[in-house]
Amino acid sequence: MKKFLITVLAAAMLSVFAVPANSQNIGLKAGINVSSLDMDGVKNYLGYQAGLAFQFDLPFWFSIQPDVLFHIKGARIEDTNLRAFGLGYLEVPVNVQWGPRFLDGNIRVFLQGSPFIGYAISKDLKDAQGNSYSWHNVNRFEYGVGAGFGVQLWRFQLTAQYNWSFGNLANSNLAEETFRTLFSESNFNGYTVSLAIMLF
Repeated sequence: MKKFLITVLAAAMLSVFAVPANSQNIGLKAGINVSSLDMDGVKNYLGYQAGLAFQFDLPFWFSIQPDVLFHIKGARIEDTNLRAFGLGYLEVPVNVQWGPRFLDGNIRVFLQGSPFIGYAISKDLKDAQGNSYSWHNVNRFEYGVGAGFGVQLWRFQLTAQYNWSFGNLANSNLAEETFRTLFSESNFNGYTVSLAIMLF
């Protein structure tokens, strides 16, 4: 089942290479996210996302909007002291949007579903003594899905959604025992709020 999900998500992401060439709108996108891990003693972590959005309109009030983002996710873990764990992902969500348009299409209210894949390219992962965990502990590949809603006013698009990341944060084959114990059943989930400005 896991391999099937990865195959389906990867196939969906390949559309990002075809859509920009024909996209009707290209814009800048940025926002904040609140993420955490499904673990005891974990507090929310405030991160951000920024990148490009490519919007392509389809019939029947549908549109598809692939993004290419740098996305910071993490968690604050309460142990003997408060530690922050964060990863920066190069992430590609494909937002499938549906909603009615008003005033010649200048106003749009929509729902969206967003399968995504990502790859970790930066990290801030330290143990209680302040020593950095190396990359071999981390499963750098992520995939998941988001669901939310938004409104577009002329060239400005505001969206809010919840994202579920699947898979394990820990690299089950290479991770140190302490890291694997903490993160073997966890990954970053959370809310995002973002603003896109369509330039042309």
